[in-house]
Amino acid sequence: MIRYKSQKQLMLGGFDTPPDIILDPENRWVKLSDCIPWDELAESYYKTLSPTLGRPAKDARIVIGAVIIKHKLSISDEKSVEQIRENPYLQYFIGLKGFQSKAAFAPSLLVEVRKRMGQTVFDEFHQAIIEAVEYSRAKKPVKADDDNEGGDAALNRSEADCSDNAAMITAEQSLADESPRNHGKLILDATVAEQAIRFPTDLGLLNEARELSERIIDELHAKSNRLQKKKPRTYRELA
Repeated sequence: MIRYKSQKQLMLGGFDTPPDIILDPENRWVKLSDCIPWDELAESYYKTLSPTLGRPAKDARIVIGAVIIKHKLSISDEKSVEQIRENPYLQYFIGLKGFQSKAAFAPSLLVEVRKRMGQTVFDEFHQAIIEAVEYSRAKKPVKADDDNEGGDAALNRSEADCSDNAAMITAEQSLADESPRNHGKLILDATVAEQAIRFPTDLGLLNEARELSERIIDELHAKSNRLQKKKPRTYRELA
């Protein structure tokens, strides 16, 4: 079941934090949050869910933000949850209304997300981020006079940050999703590597020796039937 609230309403000033914590607008996660088109990414993510069946799903921004954090920091599912629980900037990045000391979700959520989201959804994520950066560049106002140099410089820095972040996210996610290629050669030490060697007490060895002996007896008897007409007695029927 899908329940979604537009992320365009989330502002830095509305994020509740303890009195001794003040979020810095220049923090990399705050800047990255402003660059990402959350609503477009949520639309791609919700394509993998049923709008009516099942229990209510986690908010798309929490899931997508956690996936981006995991790939950007190159950490495990458990460490991703722990980092988000400890860091107010990461909690703001995934769309929480305020800082909370408990985990926002269980590590198993990321496992389910990877099973549900294929390469097609990741490609849509990349394309949405790229289109958002190109759109922000197209909206850049024309420089009017020298008094506006400060605003243009800040805008250019913001666009550069968005471009760098978008390129980094797409590159990191592509590397994480790409299957490793085989290269080089593996040298094994036969003295320590496991071998399929059976113990001398293995009854299978005894049975193979019996069958081989009976085969030799049959071949030798066929060639020496002139000297000995009666084949030696064996117990192959009882073995």
